[in-house]
Amino acid sequence: MNQALLHEIAKRNGFIVALFSDHPDFFSSWSLRVTKSNTTYMIDNDGRNGWLILHKETSPNKYQELDKKTSHTMNNNEKANICEIWLQTISS
Repeated sequence: MNQALLHEIAKRNGFIVALFSDHPDFFSSWSLRVTKSNTTYMIDNDGRNGWLILHKETSPNKYQELDKKTSHTMNNNEKANICEIWLQTISS
């Protein structure tokens, strides 16, 4: 996944990237953790099972799933668009 693009999407929507981890050898899985107004969100791309998942941190290291999309048919641009839609929704 294009890390620079995800950083730009986060910045454009007022988020700070806390962590990006990319695991291309493990089914192209990756994870993006962002913060805004003292709230942390995590977007995971589970390449093995074909899910793109949005989580909100509810307490330290505990996350609640907010949304989930089937991602095995998406290309990286489509995944980036979903990430931006989610971050825009959170921002509004």
